[in-house]
Amino acid sequence: MNFNQSLDLTQSQKLIMTTALKQSLNILNMSKLEVEDIILKEAEENPLLEVEISSEVNWEEYIANIEKSTHISKNELNYNPDNDINLENMIKDSSNIYEHLKLQISLYKLNKEEMNICEYIIDSLDKDGYLRIDEGEIIDLLNIDKKLFNSCLEKIWQLEPSGVGARNLSECLTIQMNNLGLHNKTLEEIVNKDLDLVASNKYKEISKKYNISLKRCIDMINIIKALDPRPAGSLSIEKSIYVQPDVMVEKIDDEFIVYTNSNDACRIKINNFYKEVLKNAQYDKSAKDFIKEKLNSATGLIKNIEGRKNTVLKIAEEIVKSQEDFFRKGIKYIKPMKMKDIANTLNFHESTISRGVNGKYMLTPFGLFEFKYFFSSSLETNYDGVISSTSIKKIIQETIKGENKKKPLSDDQISKLLKEKGLSVARRTVAKYREELGILSSSKRKKF
Repeated sequence: MNFNQSLDLTQSQKLIMTTALKQSLNILNMSKLEVEDIILKEAEENPLLEVEISSEVNWEEYIANIEKSTHISKNELNYNPDNDINLENMIKDSSNIYEHLKLQISLYKLNKEEMNICEYIIDSLDKDGYLRIDEGEIIDLLNIDKKLFNSCLEKIWQLEPSGVGARNLSECLTIQMNNLGLHNKTLEEIVNKDLDLVASNKYKEISKKYNISLKRCIDMINIIKALDPRPAGSLSIEKSIYVQPDVMVEKIDDEFIVYTNSNDACRIKINNFYKEVLKNAQYDKSAKDFIKEKLNSATGLIKNIEGRKNTVLKIAEEIVKSQEDFFRKGIKYIKPMKMKDIANTLNFHESTISRGVNGKYMLTPFGLFEFKYFFSSSLETNYDGVISSTSIKKIIQETIKGENKKKPLSDDQISKLLKEKGLSVARRTVAKYREELGILSSSKRKKF
């Protein structure tokens, strides 16, 4: 073998990922709330940064804006591009199921041990209100007997929303029927043994199995379907995420204007005292070096946050420009658009657009929308045009909404109806979009 040492000169292009560049990319990828968290964290570590937290409402400005705004009827909930911002369409009330149940159980006359057991059971419930944990583990951990556990669990079953604390779906529905005073042996047997037949609308099979008339069978299944399989669904267990819009869109003189949301909870600036320290000769070199380091960090953060705002604003302006038909006419007119399209127009890299739309929201005159909502794939029409998948979903949703509930449309029938409108959408694609919309199949939508 021949080992030789030599020097070679080669040219290559490499991206050096500096700390500043890495921070810039990370901040662009963050939501507005995440940026505020970064600001607060940096302010704790950097004495040069001053953070002004805006919490008070400027009532004079608020009242002035109210007087300028147009009155909106509470019944005006449908899409209307001429509406001003209707906050009633955007506010979501959220309660904590654990607190809700513990408040109720605290009103019961229980001894300390029973109260502790009940609260432990409540804390063990999953997001739907079910007790999925093995009851044997709770009994062993709390060092109690099964009789006491069952007694406490039955008290949980009496709480609202009805059905919480159940260990399976059949038990959940049975608890709800008992709380409603529906004591029927046949009904209970159907719930305990044949929920799969109920889900598939197998009315004739159920009526034959339990020797009841078809009408009686339909009435019983309607009762079962009126019950809630997710009793805690109306009360959020998970922490609600508050969304702040990054940009605002307003319609002024028949033109849509996009601007950055300036109502930041955190506003940052550099403390002028430390600038004077750098100018003063009496401070030693180590102190000045420390201040220079922190000053570079502070200015870098401010620069990256401003860069994020500018990039997000440019992306938002291009989205509004490209989707003007949507803003003027509604969801069915949204155009197919890819991130690559925006990247080419703005001369950005596609990864920059991806970071710029991630977790970003725009507040429009008719609701709050995530940037990602406006990006969708395209389908060809029979009229030498294209339509977005979002528009197709909306058309499918409206078609199903207007169908005869006794004879619901199959995916194949919907596909044919779309074809009559000049939209070539395969049956499998219709099924895929229907499932994404959370709509059941025709057999499960059928009502008698």
